[in-house]
Amino acid sequence: MNRSIFIRLLLLVGSSLFFFPSCAVRMPSPAAPPPVANERTMAMESTAQGKVAVYLIADSLHTSLAVPYDWLLDHGYKPPRGMKFPQGPMRYVVMSWGDRVAYVQRRWLRPGEVFHALCMPSDSVTEIIPISWKVEEVCFQQRIYRKEISRHQGRALASFLNSSNRMDESGSPRIIGSSTWGQGYLLDCHYSYYFPRICNVWTGQSLEACGLNISMKSAISANGLIRQAEKQGFVLIHEGEKSSRFGRNAAKPANP
Repeated sequence: MNRSIFIRLLLLVGSSLFFFPSCAVRMPSPAAPPPVANERTMAMESTAQGKVAVYLIADSLHTSLAVPYDWLLDHGYKPPRGMKFPQGPMRYVVMSWGDRVAYVQRRWLRPGEVFHALCMPSDSVTEIIPISWKVEEVCFQQRIYRKEISRHQGRALASFLNSSNRMDESGSPRIIGSSTWGQGYLLDCHYSYYFPRICNVWTGQSLEACGLNISMKSAISANGLIRQAEKQGFVLIHEGEKSSRFGRNAAKPANP
């Protein structure tokens, strides 16, 4: 093997050791519980008429989306069975996509696993996590961008999300495990994961369904995707912080 090619391959595998744990972000839950609303409502947050708020969430390498759950349902999204939301004033789902091994196992990937995932088509999952509190309070450690989009885009987004998942005999997404945080699920996805079709490309395709124009070549990195999103109306609303009063406890179901 050519020496320069071998060196580049080693650098790629080495950098990927840091990348893959990011594909399944595991955030600590602070001790303080979230506040409980006086009345449980299923409303979305207030937006301009005919609009819904969509959130792009990112760490240094990985991106995910938070979208109104009932809006998706109204436009034909097929949810996994048993979705349970915490008590709170709104219903959003945080969704991301990535290599199945990186999401399922609770340890860092070995170099051989990283190499296989990057260079060979591997199984993937869609992660869906229900939350009922402010996105910036639940995902407080990450950068968060917000944009209001037309409600009419719900059909295109629901169609893309449905097409991503393998369905069980009842027509619901096939569940293969629990989410990496909160009380969500890992869903069996029929897309193969490999470089350059990585997690941020899936997020980019979701944003396309929301009406944005995304260059997938520039969406491989989180920052490349964010730059495109900002040019099309996404605004940074939260820079990320080490602690939050509420945090990911907001994703835990309320006591019956």
